[in-house]
Amino acid sequence: MFQTILQRVDFWLIWLTVVLCGASGAGAHSCHEVKTAFQLRQIGPLKWVPEEPGTDGELQICKHPGPSCCTRKMEESYQAAVRRETLQNIRSYSFELKYLIVGNAFQGKDRDRMEG
Repeated sequence: MFQTILQRVDFWLIWLTVVLCGASGAGAHSCHEVKTAFQLRQIGPLKWVPEEPGTDGELQICKHPGPSCCTRKMEESYQAAVRRETLQNIRSYSFELKYLIVGNAFQGKDRDRMEG
């Protein structure tokens, strides 16, 4: 269960690095694909996505040589989105686990009453 959550976080970080750090935007001299992905995921304001790849010395995740379609504001926004989604998944899985535990506890009590 928690391994699934960690895999999802890893996926987000890999996706963020590939898409924003230039794999789709830097070679094309346009950040259109990055802007589209940013908009579809509703990560933050589109004004944070540059029109053309550039350099932002404050990047912490998308560090690589050459221009990037990533900005520090975008990184922060993606990190916040990953945290929100991860916490939501943890809450969801915790609720499911609690439901299973409570259900099994009641089944055990019913079984004890029948046997006794």
